[in-house]
Amino acid sequence: MTSTFTPGQPGHPVPEARVENAIENRTICFAENTFYGRGGQGEFLRQMTFALEGMPRAKVFSRGHLIGGAGTVVPFRGWPSIVSKAIRGLVLVRGRQDWLALLSDGDFDRRLAHAIGDVDLLDAVIAQCCHTFSQLTGTKTRRVLTCLNTHLDHLADTLEKEHERIGYRGRSFIHPRMLRRARREIELADRIRVNSHWAKQTFVERGVAPATLRVIHPAVDLDRFHPVEKRDDVFRVLAVSTIDPRKGSYYLLQAFEQARIPNSELVLIGGTGDRWSKNMLQGFLSRNSNMVRRHCDVMSVPVDDSYGSASVVVHSALEDGYGLVIPQALASGRPVIATRQSGASELIQHGKTGFVVESASVDSIRDGLQLLAADRSLRERMSEQAPASVAHLSYQRFASEVRAFYAEVLA
Repeated sequence: MTSTFTPGQPGHPVPEARVENAIENRTICFAENTFYGRGGQGEFLRQMTFALEGMPRAKVFSRGHLIGGAGTVVPFRGWPSIVSKAIRGLVLVRGRQDWLALLSDGDFDRRLAHAIGDVDLLDAVIAQCCHTFSQLTGTKTRRVLTCLNTHLDHLADTLEKEHERIGYRGRSFIHPRMLRRARREIELADRIRVNSHWAKQTFVERGVAPATLRVIHPAVDLDRFHPVEKRDDVFRVLAVSTIDPRKGSYYLLQAFEQARIPNSELVLIGGTGDRWSKNMLQGFLSRNSNMVRRHCDVMSVPVDDSYGSASVVVHSALEDGYGLVIPQALASGRPVIATRQSGASELIQHGKTGFVVESASVDSIRDGLQLLAADRSLRERMSEQAPASVAHLSYQRFASEVRAFYAEVLA
């Protein structure tokens, strides 16, 4: 029998049947301003859809049709869509990701508020539900705020410091108004869900009561991501992320370049979102023939062509509330070097399934790469032990924890 959590008593296991009885006749809604299966947010939407399957009164709001046609589509149209297209088309303001995010999230929020109706619990993603939460004030609806990153003020501060350090002249994707919306949502929320204990810590440091917060690790598709045999002898370093200051790509590129490992290759899967990152990457590629950039979706290509081709996976983020790349790589039987500032690094057993390092530490990443390249037996031991470290992160486990959390909130 699956164990979950007793409503009102976190950590006390009870039969899943009691949780199901507590929520089966309740109207529960999850809302996220994204498309099903597209990127990290889209994968989270996929997992939440799975968690709510079989609940006759559950609702899911998103930007596109879900698999099987379930859920409610919140289209992006009208004046916000027109302005967004204009920004993308004008050279002088094309880089204003903060404006684009604010327009899209604000539009989603207003349409959600209009369509939500009478619900017992609304679970919505941060910065996308301020108006809706305010509208529900004084009603019976319980409000759960889900944050896929660290506290947005922590994220904004991290980006500001990094931009100053590297001389970045672009703009942050976080608009000041987005920060104000997020702070108000935190005030209005009955409970807040985060993806890692690291993310929880950033909320506590900003004054949020620990009892308000719940950590639920996202799932891994264990059918897709599984150990495979590497097909060549190249020491291949793989990074799967956008290439920008937040993801720490600059430090990984430096570390690999300095490591000078014979018969090695660095493969980067991800796009560049700004001019600084494009120029920075081009500089490294032009002087290192063993650095390669690829375009593919690790959620759709065979694992042999993604994680299975790697000797080690590196996640060098300066801030990441979780980082699905980390458990996906571990499930695929690959050691991972990740920064402590990536939430999913708490899944890594340091020295056994990979290494946890501080962000922006070129030396630590370089040393880890050199050690793994020089010690084949260490790589093999880590590869053997990695899958067991995330074997518990099934979709079923995720659904069980989410439902138990909802039952607790509604109690």
